[in-house]
Amino acid sequence: MFLYLIAVLQTLGKSVGNCCNDTFRSFRERNFRIFTVGMFISSIGGWMQGLALSWLVYRLTGSAAALGIVIFAGNLPLLFLLFIGGIAADRYDKRKILLACNTVAMLQAISLGYLQFTNEGSLGLIVALSIILGCTIAFEVPARQSLVPTLIKDQEHLANAIGLSSASFHVSRMIGPALGGAIIATYGEQLCFALNALSFVAALISLCALRLPQNSKRKARENGSEKGIAKAEAKAQFYAILKRPGVYTLLFLAAFVTTCGLQYTVLMPIIASELLHGQSVAYGFLTTAAGVGALVGSLSIAYSGNKKGRRRRIGQATVILALALVPLAFSQSMAISMAAIVVAGICLSIHWNGGNSLMQQGVEPSARGKLMGVYTTFTLGLAPFTALLAGWTAEQYGVTMALVTSAAGMLCGALLYLIQVRRLNDLC
Repeated sequence: MFLYLIAVLQTLGKSVGNCCNDTFRSFRERNFRIFTVGMFISSIGGWMQGLALSWLVYRLTGSAAALGIVIFAGNLPLLFLLFIGGIAADRYDKRKILLACNTVAMLQAISLGYLQFTNEGSLGLIVALSIILGCTIAFEVPARQSLVPTLIKDQEHLANAIGLSSASFHVSRMIGPALGGAIIATYGEQLCFALNALSFVAALISLCALRLPQNSKRKARENGSEKGIAKAEAKAQFYAILKRPGVYTLLFLAAFVTTCGLQYTVLMPIIASELLHGQSVAYGFLTTAAGVGALVGSLSIAYSGNKKGRRRRIGQATVILALALVPLAFSQSMAISMAAIVVAGICLSIHWNGGNSLMQQGVEPSARGKLMGVYTTFTLGLAPFTALLAGWTAEQYGVTMALVTSAAGMLCGALLYLIQVRRLNDLC
């Protein structure tokens, strides 16, 4: 019996080891490892600032509508500039774009910290600085997403790399809000802004440390001048990609997830304050719960890799997302609310990362930036309307009704998507 137990434990250990090797295999790549660590540290600061900014606006105004306006202003540039950012990522050196964007974002965080420290901040200045950050993100996101495939040698591991990159982002999402909530309660919002500015140093160092192959740099220059390819032909090829059923169905679902499924993230400070009767620490715990769920979802994508059925799993995850919003709408228990947000975070991560890998797997590297610009327009660019809609609905009818309405809209979109893709495979 004892020998049998030892054999079982050995087999289990081997299985766990193989699972870890499969899940984290992209970390063997030096460039990917350095890039991910730098972005991870910077992302912790970003989540701290995001929580601090939302809490600051709601504390100063006490208005869900004002919170929605600030988020709308910060996300509005994404709607208009993400595609331009994607074009820039295809034409120019992605690393230089990221260096410039992270530098501007660092200066924006320093400005927020200074305004709060000197008590000279106002809603108008906060909106202006949010717009600046939104413009920066519009160029940073397509460049960062389209850079990831160049950091790994085996493109078969693309889904794994995307999943791990997202997982590191969501680990920071767990750490950042928890730290931010404690810091706000003890020292105020200005320290969160200062720490975020400091975290960009890690991102800048990691970008400078990358050793990109010469052929990647040469391709970036060739794409910039579009040598050998007529502009009309390049546009025709790109529009043909957008017409693929596997592409436009993902864009369709992303539109519903952004406008309906993401409303609870906008309303998180109000959920913490009105439904759970908590303060900044409670808000930090809720945001951390979302990060836990997103981490689990990201690791599941990293582990499953290119296994069949990703397209349908994305739709099924969004159905569960809609259902998870219902208990969140009526809960007055921190445990139930956190559990619902964990489930929602898992589903959102499966949707984002699964859609990201499906989008990039069938497109030429020269068009990845533009395609990710389009996809990110649907996943982030519609967020301004999400913020306005969520803020207005919560202001007029209460946060519970806002969440129930968003759940109903999300469910309709998810079911329509599943009907559309029932005959599609992952390679369409």
